[in-house]
Amino acid sequence: MSRQSSQLLTTAALSTLLSPVAEAVTVGGIIWVPIRATGKEGTVRVRTTLSTLAPCRLRIVINTLVPSEPRMQYLAGAGRETFSARRLCLNIPHRPFDGTHKHRTEPRSADESAYEPDDIPEVPLAPRVAPGACRAVLEAFARECFIEIGPDFVWTEP
Repeated sequence: MSRQSSQLLTTAALSTLLSPVAEAVTVGGIIWVPIRATGKEGTVRVRTTLSTLAPCRLRIVINTLVPSEPRMQYLAGAGRETFSARRLCLNIPHRPFDGTHKHRTEPRSADESAYEPDDIPEVPLAPRVAPGACRAVLEAFARECFIEIGPDFVWTEP
């Protein structure tokens, strides 16, 4: 469970953000930056009709020591008002899940509930990940969040 304190995180805002009404679409390609000694963070901008929740973006964090265990988030807002609308932990066990699971933000309490998805491609636990595997996971995660992959999207491997 995670506590998020953004005033932007309301039931109405989250329901609209995670629906076709938001008309969410990626803008440009993924930008990778190094984080810590063994990690990379990729960010893809997302444009929506909800100016009060801007900026929106997809975020991917990959530990290069365990690349088959990426984490993804759909983030909205800026600074202290940023909140995570959805999260995905791929191949990452923590109670009560043995592996891949998603986190759903609950606006009334700002906590998260979690569930096992059936729409995420499998990525075998291994020291290397096949080219295109993380992109396929990102696209599946984006679909659940009602984010269209824009025509100018460019993927580069981490």
